[in-house]
Amino acid sequence: MSLKKKNSLLGTFAFRLTLWYAILFVLSLIIIFFISYKILVASLVHVVDRELSAATDKIDKEFLSQGLDQVKLDIREGIEEEGTNRIFYRMLTPQLNIVVTSDPLKWPCLNFPILSRWASMAAEGQAGFHTLSPRDRPYQIRILSQWVDEGRYVVQIGRPMKDEEELAKIYSKVFLGSVFILLLCGIILSWIEAQKSMKGVRRITSTAWNIGQGDIKRRVALGNEGEEIEDLAETFNYMLDRIEQLMTGLKEVTDNIAHDLRTPLTRIRGLAESTLGKKDIEQYRESVGTIVEECDRLAQMINTMLEMAEADAGLKKPDQASIDVVALARQGYEIFLPVAQDKGISLEFKGPLHPIVVLADASRLQRVIANLLDNAIKFTESRGSIRLEVREDKGEAVILVKDTGIGIAEDSQARIFEKFYRVESSRSTPGHGLGLSFVKSMVLSMGGSISVESSPAQGSSFIVKIPLQQFSKITKM
Repeated sequence: MSLKKKNSLLGTFAFRLTLWYAILFVLSLIIIFFISYKILVASLVHVVDRELSAATDKIDKEFLSQGLDQVKLDIREGIEEEGTNRIFYRMLTPQLNIVVTSDPLKWPCLNFPILSRWASMAAEGQAGFHTLSPRDRPYQIRILSQWVDEGRYVVQIGRPMKDEEELAKIYSKVFLGSVFILLLCGIILSWIEAQKSMKGVRRITSTAWNIGQGDIKRRVALGNEGEEIEDLAETFNYMLDRIEQLMTGLKEVTDNIAHDLRTPLTRIRGLAESTLGKKDIEQYRESVGTIVEECDRLAQMINTMLEMAEADAGLKKPDQASIDVVALARQGYEIFLPVAQDKGISLEFKGPLHPIVVLADASRLQRVIANLLDNAIKFTESRGSIRLEVREDKGEAVILVKDTGIGIAEDSQARIFEKFYRVESSRSTPGHGLGLSFVKSMVLSMGGSISVESSPAQGSSFIVKIPLQQFSKITKM
């Protein structure tokens, strides 16, 4: 599999991200423009309506204080002051007889039948604002029809909205121009930010490519593209660390198998060759029995290594249940007590009367205790003593196996948990050097820890700690 260089800009995630940013930005600006434009137009219309209402109220008050003649005079003066094409006045009786009006010839754009209908509605008490859209004018005209002098007259006042509409057009042009500038800046900034974000992805891609070429030590350098990219890089590095760890473990297992299986296989082959030359049936059976025993030991060693590899890689999760460590340790004590007595060793068990519950795999924990006891008996001389103790300490169950055996030199203590490692003093003792490695793998798979304290000729203490299970039903042993 190879990584193909792609030069198409349109196919990059950065381009698509920028495009989506631009689309969302444009849609947002369109919505903002539509809403703001509507608000602006409504505000301008409201201002015009207030002016028309104020003019109508002024006429109504003049009726009360000065009478019809003065009102008519004031309307004519208002027409002359504002200009014939800037404001329209018309006053009618409820029967739609015109009392005073602006020059109709100056307002050919007005639809007078519609104006008369609005006046009739106002005379009936249905006063209101209306908008005319003349065909020969590029702007609208706002009309207010309202009765005055307690309903004896109807006044219609109209004003062209030319200035307001021009203001709205200017706003549209300014807004659209600003949109173009903002869109251009937004695209540039989005592209820069997308390129910055993708820089971390490209680093991960480059690292993956180098690893694919065999550089397993390569890691992704952390940048400042953001928490998501940083989390991705850290997770990728963690995955690489885990892969490297598994590969290193696999190499060690492979090397160990190649080295440590050679001896038993050579021994089995030698026994088989010597058996072929024997004629006595009893010698033949004895040799075959020895070969079977060697094969069993070899199969046990292979199974142990496979189980350790699965536990270390996390491929096989332990069957966790609530286990009473006190009961489990007592069972181990009872099983190994006859073995210790046969060798002249004093085996003691110490534990509380109440249960100490942990969440663990019962079979794995049994084998941990069995391996530690077996090791202690194996390396303790006759008349020595071994103590198996279970206690609680700071939220953990502690399993202690202390012996008065040969002990372990300080320079060897750091290596005794390595696969196939055996100290010089134990090479004459039967075994293949996987016991403590197996114990460590099983303890770690249950979330615990193991340590050793030892001195040559003073004995050893192996301490296993497993987190307590605060509640759950205890599995009976």
